[in-house]
Amino acid sequence: MDPVLSAVRLTVREAVHSLSSSEDGGLIFSTLGSLKRYLGETENPALPGEQEEFARVHYSAFLRCLVGKLSPDWLELLPNGQLEELWASFFLQGPADQAFLVLMEAIEGTAGPSFRLMKMVQLLARFLREGRMAAVMEGQCWQQKELASPLLQEALVTKVVGLPDRLGNCLQRENLAEFFPQNYFPLLGEEVVRVLQAVVDSLRGGLDCSVSFVSQVLGKACVHGRQKEILGVLVPRLTVFTQGSCLWQRVCWRLMECVPDRAVEAVLTGLVEATPGPEVLSRLLGNLVMKNKKAQFVMTQKFLFLQYGFTTPVLQSLLGYLAMDSQRRPLLVQALKELLDTWGSSSAVRHAPLPQQRYLSKAILICLAHLGDAELRDSRDGLLASLMAGVKCRLDSSLPAVRRLGMIVAEVGTGWQPQRIQCGGWLLLLPPPSAF
Repeated sequence: MDPVLSAVRLTVREAVHSLSSSEDGGLIFSTLGSLKRYLGETENPALPGEQEEFARVHYSAFLRCLVGKLSPDWLELLPNGQLEELWASFFLQGPADQAFLVLMEAIEGTAGPSFRLMKMVQLLARFLREGRMAAVMEGQCWQQKELASPLLQEALVTKVVGLPDRLGNCLQRENLAEFFPQNYFPLLGEEVVRVLQAVVDSLRGGLDCSVSFVSQVLGKACVHGRQKEILGVLVPRLTVFTQGSCLWQRVCWRLMECVPDRAVEAVLTGLVEATPGPEVLSRLLGNLVMKNKKAQFVMTQKFLFLQYGFTTPVLQSLLGYLAMDSQRRPLLVQALKELLDTWGSSSAVRHAPLPQQRYLSKAILICLAHLGDAELRDSRDGLLASLMAGVKCRLDSSLPAVRRLGMIVAEVGTGWQPQRIQCGGWLLLLPPPSAF
């Protein structure tokens, strides 16, 4: 048996015995102080091997012991809150992922309002205020791949993103403002920025790390419908950081590439709505649509044909992103072909909701503004045939707004000279939603 490991185990065992049996505040304070050496937070820290063994084998179990001791009488064994501050320091200075899981376990496992529950809740709020959620995520970024535990990471992601719901269920009317979704998810966005900054700094220093865990957190938060809160913080910061920094851009690309497939649509929906223009969207996504089939389907099919809720600036940003890179432009050509196929379908004219027809018309005009004659030379005749078929169907309509759609798109398409199309002006001529 390794003598270092056995010494750590013996010290922890003796400390737990003292905590369980003694009511001497001075002895308890001294016992806890001696264990702080294993967290490396004292003038005389333990050896690295001892610290690693304490963190890996004993830390979570010891925190559970501290939770079990929590009571008004126990904290009052020393005056002026000395014992409570020392008690809390074990949760705030050790491995953040383990401390977070133990805190959540203790809170969810405590039935009804109690002294212990509120102390644990207050400690969790302090945990968030002191930036420990960033430490939770950073720890997973530097986790060696072969040592990473998928089950642990899944548990962490679930509890990190589900914290507002879980605390709301536990605390009901006693819930703290820090745990309200409208406060928590912007804070989580700030913590993600801090983690990404640490990743960039590490890469500059030649160290390897991964953003996969952060991608999972971002994806799950967006799946839970919290795109505006988290991306409202994240996108403005990344917009600044990626301007002129290839390294920041590559980190953002990797962040998006690692989003789980089940969360791709939710993340992209929030991202295109939060991003101010195609240039920024291109910096944040790179060529994601060329690398990820799910992303390609979402951006070239679902966002164009299966929903029609995006505003005109968002639609311009989406299609402008496809137009900005030579590798992505063929997707824009294909999108225009499919848009015109749908436009030219008499069935679509009869059955598609009128706001969707307006949305398709806007998309067609935006595509025409981006594409040159050379790119469509081989398919120009077919595209014009589809366009005119759609125009005819709309001009035959009894609805003035539908006829107007047909006339505007016909005027742009039949006299099509891309370099002369002022897309914004034509879009203004489209009948407003109220006309339908």
